[in-house]
Amino acid sequence: MTARLLGTTDVALRLGCSAERVRQLEREGKLSAERMASGQRVFTVEDVERLATERERKKESHAARAA
Repeated sequence: MTARLLGTTDVALRLGCSAERVRQLEREGKLSAERMASGQRVFTVEDVERLATERERKKESHAARAA
């Protein structure tokens, strides 16, 4: 079974951030990317969803502490 892949723009839309932030997340090791022969970064849906879930939990935690 082949993993579903997303490009940088699709990841940015899912995470609600800029494409540059997605590239920064990769450099920081928070999101893994592979490179296509063309040089384009691609990310697995599973990795993106994992990071999205982590980010949502963190936001909820901060909101709960602020309340």
